[in-house]
Amino acid sequence: MAQQTTTPATATRMPAGDARAAPRPARRRRGDRVAWLFVAPLALIFAGFYLWPAVQTILSSFFEWSLLAPFDPLDTSTWYPVGTDNYTAALSSDSFWNAAFNSLVWLIVFPVLVTGSALLVSVLIWHLGRFAPVFRTVFILPMTISLAAAGVIWSFVYNSDPDVGLLNAVLRVLRLDIAFDLGPLHVRTGEWLADIGSLDLGFAQLRLVNLALILPAVWAFAGFGVVTFTAGLSSLPGELVDSARIDGCRAGQVVRHVLIPHLRKPLIITYVVSVIFALRTFDIVYVMTEGGPAQDTTVLALLLWQQAFAFLTEPRAGVGAAIAVLMAVVMVFLAYPYLRSLMGGGSGDEAR
Repeated sequence: MAQQTTTPATATRMPAGDARAAPRPARRRRGDRVAWLFVAPLALIFAGFYLWPAVQTILSSFFEWSLLAPFDPLDTSTWYPVGTDNYTAALSSDSFWNAAFNSLVWLIVFPVLVTGSALLVSVLIWHLGRFAPVFRTVFILPMTISLAAAGVIWSFVYNSDPDVGLLNAVLRVLRLDIAFDLGPLHVRTGEWLADIGSLDLGFAQLRLVNLALILPAVWAFAGFGVVTFTAGLSSLPGELVDSARIDGCRAGQVVRHVLIPHLRKPLIITYVVSVIFALRTFDIVYVMTEGGPAQDTTVLALLLWQQAFAFLTEPRAGVGAAIAVLMAVVMVFLAYPYLRSLMGGGSGDEAR
């Protein structure tokens, strides 16, 4: 009898469980469809304005075309395939390697200056406390103007005429005229956007006029780092700072052992964004020097523009597309380790 009463109970429970479990896949499928309905507009925008232009740029780098006779992947009459000749022409050009070296200077100097100056300003603002909003606003204001406008402003600052150029006017009032040769380093003041000296690195010669262009860009872009770091410091628990001070840590030790470790992710974000910005720098260089004198300040983005747009009828746009693809590869290569470190750190924090 016990066996007869147990078996039906089990038999009646199993279908009930199956009945409750059966609708779940259907509900999940409906949920997926609803999610795709929300994602679809953004996916279409991404495909139309980002993915398709990227694919078209990659394809066009294997064809010969000009701006007035453009390449159309959907029109075979515009196809003049050249294989990898565009890449060969770019990589074998002295202009390309000169621009690559100038871009390398930007990639090294610009992120370091932006990250370092923004971190210093953010820590000082954090220590001020009461007047922090005022000083934060002052350092963020340059971000409100375009880099082209910043280039115009600093062109007046660097103007070689002391009656126009602020920097030369200050040097004239102070009776300073700097010119010296120190081994491989040659420095002279006055012609800030032409020739202010050079540094012989052995394998290449660094024109210091590139540094004169980097400083205005740092001035205009450092506000991004200030915003990022001050946001990170606003989430710093006060107990950590108080305990460090109770343990006898001085201000410098608090910054080194408490503030900077807390700002690890903002530091990575600021550095990565600065690297990407440095590699695609175009407008401020074009406004201030147009890549001159000669090609001393030409960067890859400016060389790309010169190849693709400066000469409308010459079929050099394919070389410009090849340079764009090479820049994209370098950008992904440089940004990937930092983004991977950032995402890895995030997953590790969540796990803990």
